[in-house]
Amino acid sequence: MADLDRQAMRAVAERIQRLSDDHWWALDPSCRLMEASAWVGPTGARFDTQVHADQRELRDMLVQAVDSANQKLASLQDTP
Repeated sequence: MADLDRQAMRAVAERIQRLSDDHWWALDPSCRLMEASAWVGPTGARFDTQVHADQRELRDMLVQAVDSANQKLASLQDTP
């Protein structure tokens, strides 16, 4: 039973890592456009600030999800 739990958690951790890898760059095109002054003025500046903050938040959440899954997997491997 413990082997099934470890296998299932390993599969979950791998899936979370793949999803993280797939979505890590999701906001890069918007950030790059804003860095190239695609939208200027006060509204553009607010959007630029927000999209970069959203990118940092997304990446922080992805790192947290991967770390959490890996910690859970490691805890299952430590138990007999």
